Amino acid sequence: MKGTFRVWIQVSLATCLSSAAGAQSVFLGSVVTDGDPAAPLPGAEITIPALNFGARADSLGRFFFRDIPKGSFKVVIRRVGYNAIAINARFSGSDTLAADFALIPSAVALDTVNVLGTATQYGKFLEFEDRRAHGGGAFLTRVDLEREKDRQLGEIVARLPGLKVNRYGAESAVASSRYSGGMFRGGDSMDRRKGAPRGCYSQVYIDNVRVFSSDANEALFNINAIPASTIQGIEYYASREETPIQYASSRAECGTMLIWTRIE
Repeated sequence: MKGTFRVWIQVSLATCLSSAAGAQSVFLGSVVTDGDPAAPLPGAEITIPALNFGARADSLGRFFFRDIPKGSFKVVIRRVGYNAIAINARFSGSDTLAADFALIPSAVALDTVNVLGTATQYGKFLEFEDRRAHGGGAFLTRVDLEREKDRQLGEIVARLPGLKVNRYGAESAVASSRYSGGMFRGGDSMDRRKGAPRGCYSQVYIDNVRVFSSDANEALFNINAIPASTIQGIEYYASREETPIQYASSRAECGTMLIWTRIE
């Protein structure tokens, strides 16, 4: 049945028994369009700023967080072309919370703009352009991504030096091509059941939020969950020594990927 909604946010923070041990909550849900039918929104960004947690919705619009401590935290959901929303969610530290979010399309009328020369970069893109100018890593710009816009992101980044893309089922994850069998970083039992090989999987940041930490037995980050059309630039550093100092923790031993979206 169709209703007349300006905004609907179906937030069913339903408390159910969790299989997770210890005082940690699990948060799972989906992001869809506000309409009938409510189509999934893959690539939507879900963040918990106070915890420095971030994730991207997969091809079915689903997302998942674990190890959330007890407390009340703001959750922000956004996607290019849609109005962002935010809620305050209370986590018990032991239960599973489920939430569904519906985003309303945002139509923005732009005046005609004539551009001469190279566009000036602002905000987060300044760091990207500065590092690209001085070298030291491998880079993909908006122009590069637009040239291969009909391909999945895993296929696009696979050509970067020092990196390999491991496929498992319909998903793909970024790993170091320098792995020689010494250490395993990332990949839980579910990933391995899907066919993910053991490897040294690179840590991944999206807009300075770490979405994959390269910890042992951590669920892999599906690089194909992010549409290339939403990305402004990508940086990849194949080793800890090459990684910019602010990201060069022990987790950088398997490489570091920095993804910058077009949202300023």
